[in-house]
Amino acid sequence: MSARPSAGEPECGRCRHWADDRALLEARIAGLASFGSAYGASVGDGRLCLHHDRLTMPHDRCIAFAARARPDASQGE
Repeated sequence: MSARPSAGEPECGRCRHWADDRALLEARIAGLASFGSAYGASVGDGRLCLHHDRLTMPHDRCIAFAARARPDASQGE
């Protein structure tokens, strides 16, 4: 069993390839509604990785990690 990544380590939940949109998940996976929906327990915390085109969990990791762009802290000042 591997240890959970510490803060700042690359993981799917913080990757720009990770589609944190359940509506997109339902649209991309035909027949998902037959298992419930992207909003139910059949998917849980899993989301679609747009790089690998598969479901991943927030703490999964891979070599294709690319950090999401952070909003500029100076905006709105």
